Amino acid sequence: RKVVATMAAWYTEITGNCLLFCLVFGMSATVDINSMKNQIKNWRAILVGAFLQFAILPALGFLVVKVMDLEQSVGITLLVVTSSPGGSYSNWWCSMFNADLALSVAMTAISTLLSTIMLPLNLLI
Repeated sequence: RKVVATMAAWYTEITGNCLLFCLVFGMSATVDINSMKNQIKNWRAILVGAFLQFAILPALGFLVVKVMDLEQSVGITLLVVTSSPGGSYSNWWCSMFNADLALSVAMTAISTLLSTIMLPLNLLI
C-alpha cells in the first residue's frame, strides 16, 4: 500500500507540474512579441510592480508578524510568502478578465529573476 500511495503522490506531483507548465506556456504564447517589447520599454509599470512586490508587501508581512505576535515558524512562513514573486496564476487571471497580459507576463519573468536576490535580502533584513 505504501508503494501505491508513493506512486500516486509522485504521479499527482508530475501531473500538476506538467499542467502548470502548459498553463504558463499557453498564456505566454498568446502575448504578442511587440506588446511585450513595449512593456519592457515602459519600465515604469514594471518598476512600480517590483517595488510593491519586493518592498511594500514584505514590509506589510513583517508588520502583520509583529502586530499579531505570531510564533516563529508561522512568522517566517508569512515573510517567505510575502517576499516571494507572483506566479503564473496571475497570468491566468489577467487572461480571464482581459487585463494587460503582456505586463503580467513581463512582471512574472522579471520578478522571478529579481527574487533570486530580493528573497534572501528581504529575509535578512
